Amino acid sequence: IGRSKADAPEIDGMVYLNDVTDLEPGQIVRVRVEHADEHDLWATPV
Repeated sequence: IGRSKADAPEIDGMVYLNDVTDLEPGQIVRVRVEHADEHDLWATPV
């Protein structure tokens, strides 16, 4: 689970990263958004 650089915790939606298991908290990753709904994004690293 991540956030875009413009999102605030507990206020804005989440960015769910598909097929990612080896990230550390605070790590910045470039992604491609695959799906979006009213609040959240689902993305894959590029």
